[in-house]
Amino acid sequence: MKLNTKTLLPIALSVVLPLLGIYANTDTESIFNLGFIGNWMVGFITCYTLWYMLWELWRVKKPKYRALLVVLGILACIGVLNGFFFLFMTDGVENSLRAQSIVRIIFASIIFMIIQYALKTQENISRLLIEKEQIQKENYRVQLKALRKTVDPHFLFNSLNTLRSMVRQRHQHAEAFAMNLSDFYRQILRHDDNSTLPLSEELMVLESYLFLMKNRNEAAMQVKLGVDEKLHALHLPSMALQVVVENCFKHNSMTAKKPLTIEIVSTENGHIEVCNNLQPKIEEAESSGYGLDVLRKRYALLNEQDGVAIKEKDGHFLVQLKLLRR
Repeated sequence: MKLNTKTLLPIALSVVLPLLGIYANTDTESIFNLGFIGNWMVGFITCYTLWYMLWELWRVKKPKYRALLVVLGILACIGVLNGFFFLFMTDGVENSLRAQSIVRIIFASIIFMIIQYALKTQENISRLLIEKEQIQKENYRVQLKALRKTVDPHFLFNSLNTLRSMVRQRHQHAEAFAMNLSDFYRQILRHDDNSTLPLSEELMVLESYLFLMKNRNEAAMQVKLGVDEKLHALHLPSMALQVVVENCFKHNSMTAKKPLTIEIVSTENGHIEVCNNLQPKIEEAESSGYGLDVLRKRYALLNEQDGVAIKEKDGHFLVQLKLLRR
């Protein structure tokens, strides 16, 4: 069994303090008939008992009652030790030791209480730090759970309208559209409690989403995927790719003549890049509150401050997402 400081410290003090008292006494041999070892044993037992009595008194919450009990406890130790002197010592030695015992027990009590106060203070600081860390983790967990709900409700309404139109027109892909819409939301619900997802699962969710968008917009969009399979085990914040790609559709116009082109590729330095040609809508799309700023906050809650990088160059908008190791 591993001994900790709380176990070793009272033993060490109970060994050392009586030795100091014995060597400080010039008449060591005549103090106890039992001699040096007997003298030390009495001091050891007294100090060890005194330590644990004082330690237990810290449990008393009210300082007034605790101080009273400490005084009574010290007096009890003095009384027991003096009783030992009365039974086993001669009158001269007994009177000499009575005064010494009072001073030494009070001195030991002061030392013990100072040390115990320091230990208790350190213990409380450690407990508070652990509680603070647990509260922060719980806070992060709650915030992450709220921030993960990144699917714009308008997307569901628009998808249902598209599905209704496809059914009315007896579109050949209507059934596949319904299945992908169901699969898309099933995956979102399945991953609701995950702060991150492997890239492979992120791509599965994205493919379902892109299928829905492709059937809604047909020739008005083009998507190119070029992600290295070696990176599939790395993670992204859950639904991060879907959020970034959805952002492309939300802020850009697209027609068959001027399709929206989205390219999703991996980089050698461990990022996923989502790049689209800029074709800003005349009317700025209403913000759903689920965009790139929220994605930055999610990375920050995962202790990654530079998870999202944005660049705009030569008529293209590029978002870099850092892959995470989990």
